[in-house]
Amino acid sequence: MSVIKNTLYMLKHMFKASPMGVICSLIYFFIWRGMGLIYTVVLMRYLMQSIETGGDFRNVVILLLVILVITLFTEIFCAWFDNSYFHRMQVVFQEYFMTLIYKQAISCDLACYENPTFYDKYTRANTELISRLPYIIENIASTISTIISSIICIVITARWEPVIIPIVIACAVISAMLEKKRANLRFECVKETTPFQRQNEYVKRTVYLQDYAKEMRLGNIFFPLLDHFNEAVRDWVDITKKYYRKVSVLRCVRGLVMSLGTFISARGIIVYRYLVNHAYSMTDMITVMNAASQMQSYISSFSWHLPDLMDNSVYIQNLREFLEYEPKIVENESGRVPEAGSNHLTLKNVSFTYDGSDKPVLKNISIDLKPKTKIALVGHNGAGKSTLVKLIMRLYDVTDGEILLDNVNIKEYKLSEYRRKFGTIFQDFKIFATTVTENVLLHPPIDDTDRKKAETAIQASGLWDKIQTLPNTMETHLTKEFDDNGALMSGGEFQKIAVARVFAKESSIAILDEPSSALDPISEYEMFNNMMTACADKTVIFISHRLSSAVMADKIYMLENGEIIEEGSHEELMKLGGKYAEMFMMQAEKYREQEVQE
Repeated sequence: MSVIKNTLYMLKHMFKASPMGVICSLIYFFIWRGMGLIYTVVLMRYLMQSIETGGDFRNVVILLLVILVITLFTEIFCAWFDNSYFHRMQVVFQEYFMTLIYKQAISCDLACYENPTFYDKYTRANTELISRLPYIIENIASTISTIISSIICIVITARWEPVIIPIVIACAVISAMLEKKRANLRFECVKETTPFQRQNEYVKRTVYLQDYAKEMRLGNIFFPLLDHFNEAVRDWVDITKKYYRKVSVLRCVRGLVMSLGTFISARGIIVYRYLVNHAYSMTDMITVMNAASQMQSYISSFSWHLPDLMDNSVYIQNLREFLEYEPKIVENESGRVPEAGSNHLTLKNVSFTYDGSDKPVLKNISIDLKPKTKIALVGHNGAGKSTLVKLIMRLYDVTDGEILLDNVNIKEYKLSEYRRKFGTIFQDFKIFATTVTENVLLHPPIDDTDRKKAETAIQASGLWDKIQTLPNTMETHLTKEFDDNGALMSGGEFQKIAVARVFAKESSIAILDEPSSALDPISEYEMFNNMMTACADKTVIFISHRLSSAVMADKIYMLENGEIIEEGSHEELMKLGGKYAEMFMMQAEKYREQEVQE
């Protein structure tokens, strides 16, 4: 039953993608099956009858000419479909399903991408199913045409030898059961090898992507990765051997059932009935023999298509589960819209634990962030600073406590409207292979106002002089993925583009997670000065390991092991003489040592 549901589900989506593509595919395979019936049953019966009864030869010639004309038109159609239309249709289907998958991927919760099971499901939907698309429509259309052709042959055969029908069907059912088992084994094999395929893909990416090129050449990290690759391949091969031994045995048994059960039994009965019982004429014998032969061929073909349908069904089911996944953090279309202008952000006893973990990452965090306040979150790696930012942005929901915007729980707001209040840069920001303007705006410029906004943001980030040296200034493509003349920049320059995104967004709260990690101290100081000027009317939350930048904050929160251990202004924390003061003095001493060495 699930095979039928999944097949209809896929057929419905394919019809949405290309109605003409589905119709032409059905016609193509109806022709493929139908012409076999016309030649072997209809034409052969008419010729035998003409021989037995001494029919008019002119009628035979007319019939042959009619069939010739039909064949000519069908050959033209099939040639056009095979060599031209089918390939274009594949692209249309792939575009449709890839768009569905990509849209669902960006709507899924961030936690999904940290869940290996979900990520493997996404990988299978994105790779296995898409690669199968050309064969899925072919398989569906071929199966439908085979069923219709089989019914016609059954009706013809039932007129003379109905006893043959249950024999052929019984053999086909047994064969289908064997093929279902084979399909399940093949899917389990793919499912079990998916993690190793993903590991191999990771190694492949690290070898050819620019992000890893320098480290790859300056060290020997390639060899540990190669060891992982080889180990994954060995595990992949072992799993494949385990499953495909069973698959091969089932294949042999299936072939034996179909050959002995249908070919020998069916033809044996027909010949016996004609020779011994004289049950029908030569014409009828040829007709039923050919009809039974076609029925056996079609049902045998159906038993071959059925496992493919079953095989495809498990991947379609995987796609359905992925596309039907309901995010926990949803848009909330009927939610409230935050007030315009500055907003008051409050965290009350916020705690958070990742799924699958018993240890909380954040514990009882309380922060009152009044409009236009500048705060800094500082602490060692793993203290929970970046996780706190993700909670504020509602990339995750808190485990305990609550986050309020203007005294309203953020879950009550429409998600897109709530996030529009924030301009954010993460420490693992990404630059996209598109123009500088689009990288700043994160959407195509709508008008000259947008372009001006992007230019102003670049100026505030301190990258304007560099952009002016590029061949097309703000319209220059970054990276060479889509443009051979694209610009390559340093990590610090890319980081300034990411910072410009915050300046360009009309938000009331700016969040900067390690915005200066790729900058030298002087550039960092200039950037923070520019940032404070550009964000004078905004609330600012910034995370930085360099505590020299924290001096500019109105209030500093020191996190350790997911808890706030110190809070106050720079002067207050220095007087306190605690962890913050200790870290600040250590970093200051380090800078002094560097100055002496220079």
